[in-house]
Amino acid sequence: MKKFVTLLVTLLVIASLSFCAVAEEKPFAGQTLTISTFSFNAELLQKNVYDPFEAATGAKLVVDTGRNPERVTKIVESPEDYDVVIIGDMFVDQLREAGVLETFDSSKLSNISGIYENARAPMGEGYGPAYTFNRLGIVYDSAFCDVEIKSIADLWNPELAGSIAVPEMTTTSGPLFYYATAAAFGLEPGKDDEAIFAKLAELKPNVVKTWTSANDTITMLNQGEISVAVLLDYSYTTAKNANPDYIWVDPAEGSFSGYNMINIIKGSKNKELAEAFINFYLSYEVQNANALDGVDAPVRMDVVLTEDQVGSFVYGADEVAKLVLPDWSLIAEHQANWINSWNAIFSVK
Repeated sequence: MKKFVTLLVTLLVIASLSFCAVAEEKPFAGQTLTISTFSFNAELLQKNVYDPFEAATGAKLVVDTGRNPERVTKIVESPEDYDVVIIGDMFVDQLREAGVLETFDSSKLSNISGIYENARAPMGEGYGPAYTFNRLGIVYDSAFCDVEIKSIADLWNPELAGSIAVPEMTTTSGPLFYYATAAAFGLEPGKDDEAIFAKLAELKPNVVKTWTSANDTITMLNQGEISVAVLLDYSYTTAKNANPDYIWVDPAEGSFSGYNMINIIKGSKNKELAEAFINFYLSYEVQNANALDGVDAPVRMDVVLTEDQVGSFVYGADEVAKLVLPDWSLIAEHQANWINSWNAIFSVK
């Protein structure tokens, strides 16, 4: 009996130690984090980010996807339904202006020092970091497009009539395309808007589609409905996998670029877990995996890629230094008028 009691006590101690170890390893077990994010590359993000994070922390992730404007509306109307938002800079600015973003001390993130300095707080101290850079470019199908394209200005070539897709002004890419158009013709956004829209009106005969979904645009390329598309670089990986004839062009006018960022929603009851998620997203393991799978350009300085792995991504200090970042305060000031002028051109058949 004495031996049995001794064995029982030993087993209870071992079980207790095991429980403590599990609790230490999974500090957020039983908690749920609700994330608003893109629908693009969902399976790869599940593999590279969501599953490993759940395994490491014991937390459950609820992932809500959709188009950016609709996601912003949902968050502004019901911020209590979300903990974290992953979205492009233009929409981060809108959420910040709406007062639904939580500020936090990014110095608590152990991985923040490993990313490029301009990615650490693009919207100002207290707001979330960028986890990737993106830049605007041109993708065209060399099997069906006889025009060699090297610049944004080349899109106005009459030989491209009825063959181009460009981003809507309401998308993240829309203002970047606006800036690129201005640069192509020596004009200045906010100052020469009338002349810029006159140039866009001249482009209309070449435009088949003004897009809000990069996925749908790639489908149009694959089906031969268009042969040229203005897209962000991360879309090119998906397009290239579908057809090796697709060519990526860095426009001669420059690398008009933006950030995708991770922020915490004000009032989140899981702020510590949200901070852990942001830190995890900036880890070498996640940044490297997403870069190798063609999901996102890395912002970590220690991710090493071959030329083939880089593809169309912004990679390395030299390329980061070349990025042309628009003035989001100027965009916020003028975008409503830009959208109206855009719709007057492209929404009228």
